[in-house]
Amino acid sequence: MKNNLLKKVVRILTNNIGLKLLAVIVSCVLWFVVNNITDPIKPKNFNNIPVEFINVDAVTNEGKVYEVLDGTNLVNVTVTGKSSVISNISREDIRAVADMSELTFMNTVRITVSSVRNNSELDFKTNIENVKLSIEAKTSIQKPILASTTGSPAEGYVVGKVEISENVVRFSGPESLIEEIDHVEAVTNIEGSSSDINTSVDLKLYDKEGKEIKNNSIKMNISKVNVSVTILATKDVPLNFTVAGEPARGYVVSEGIVSVPETVKIAGRASALDSISKISIADAALTVEDAQEPVTVVLNIKKYLPSNVQFADSNFSGNVSVTVGIEQLVTKELRIPAKNFAAGSKPEQFNLTLQEVEYQQYYSINILGTRAAVDAVNAENTIGVIDMNALLENLGISEWSAGVYQGEIVFSLPDNVTLQQPYQMTIVLEEIVEDTGDENADSVENQDNAEDEQMEE
Repeated sequence: MKNNLLKKVVRILTNNIGLKLLAVIVSCVLWFVVNNITDPIKPKNFNNIPVEFINVDAVTNEGKVYEVLDGTNLVNVTVTGKSSVISNISREDIRAVADMSELTFMNTVRITVSSVRNNSELDFKTNIENVKLSIEAKTSIQKPILASTTGSPAEGYVVGKVEISENVVRFSGPESLIEEIDHVEAVTNIEGSSSDINTSVDLKLYDKEGKEIKNNSIKMNISKVNVSVTILATKDVPLNFTVAGEPARGYVVSEGIVSVPETVKIAGRASALDSISKISIADAALTVEDAQEPVTVVLNIKKYLPSNVQFADSNFSGNVSVTVGIEQLVTKELRIPAKNFAAGSKPEQFNLTLQEVEYQQYYSINILGTRAAVDAVNAENTIGVIDMNALLENLGISEWSAGVYQGEIVFSLPDNVTLQQPYQMTIVLEEIVEDTGDENADSVENQDNAEDEQMEE
């Protein structure tokens, strides 16, 4: 009975077996098609996924550092999976990892991509398979920080001091990169400033050609410093020189000392500049002792600057060329009109006569000075005066009496012209006698008698 039943079942299963197999295959295909229609397989792209490096100690513990080449630390990832799964995957779910313990002899590391969600249901493809690295010995150095400025302050102002909170920075990184660093600067923008600046600025690295170096492989112990920039007012002031010594006999210092430059621009606080009108220089090196020709010396005037003041131009050393002119003295004869002479403070009770010009039209003197100075003196405009009060004091007497005296003449000459010798004049004082009444009567009587005698004759 059982055997008949089994045979019957086998007959049913094997009857038209080709059609039955075809039906199974069609059913599977239909299931697959329907499933893909309702939840299809889809790709999703994620670009520039950063590669995470793990086990970096495998390199750094050997005293080495690595640098990523050709931008291979960024990878484009294509994720494939069911639509229902893919739709929930975001950029934050994608993880690209390079295990540094798997570093090859070609300095490459394989990139492994995964998702923090539904990883087993996803397939991953990347545009690159490996990270390319440069492996070098690690080195460390330190360099001073140079403080500098960029731009120009407001008109009439200059930069004074530039101070920074730190003056040394330490670097570490690939030896080849560290060797490229020539100097480090903290650059502050001062464009249009008329007051002090206090700010924080980034440190910048430069090579020998002045090109900025930017590389994440270089590590610094500090990346910023605080900077204080003093902005100072400016003022142009003349230079005033004091000359020591006397030139040779018969020579004189000519007018005007020539210096190059003639003025300097100084800088300081406005309150300090307000009280400065000139820079006075009295240097022992500026001497004309026994000189017979112009003297030129170079002086450094920096030490003569008032306190809290500096040169506005930081490139100006303070050296100034100073030339003192030396001229030989010449003489010139002046024929001064007699009318140009007088006695000052003449005693009222005396008639005063200057004997030398009483009967002469001119009085000659010799003057001494530079050619230009003596040529500028006009005899017609030169006045000669004898100061009677000074003469009285020099004679040691208390009052005048009739007599003859010698008095020195003072001439109206320019300061740069002198007399070749002192000149004196003879002063005659005659007492003024007042007529009395009797004397007048006698005079009238004598006059009448004289007239009578003439009539008789």
